[in-house]
Amino acid sequence: MRESVRKIGLIGAGLWAMTEDKINELVKYLVDKGDISKEEGKKAVQELIDESKKQTIDLEKKVSEKIQDAMSKKEIFTGKDMNELESRIKDLEEEIRRIKNKENMFFK
Repeated sequence: MRESVRKIGLIGAGLWAMTEDKINELVKYLVDKGDISKEEGKKAVQELIDESKKQTIDLEKKVSEKIQDAMSKKEIFTGKDMNELESRIKDLEEEIRRIKNKENMFFK
């Protein structure tokens, strides 16, 4: 019976979208109906929750990888790029000040 509950929970690719409440509802329904015992229900709930969390983590990882892949293929201006440019601008501004100070010393 426990295996049948697991199969029900894994039908399709949508387990990651099942909330813990929905999983509990499903298992409670099966326990009330007599398809599984309370002990099997508790185990099934934990297994389904663990699988749901695993699939959520896997999905987040895949989405992140796809975003990183897309960003590496496009020329996207990042926060790191902004920081590097700000640092270079500050260095250039300082160099301009030094040059102006030298000019002021010689051309006064």
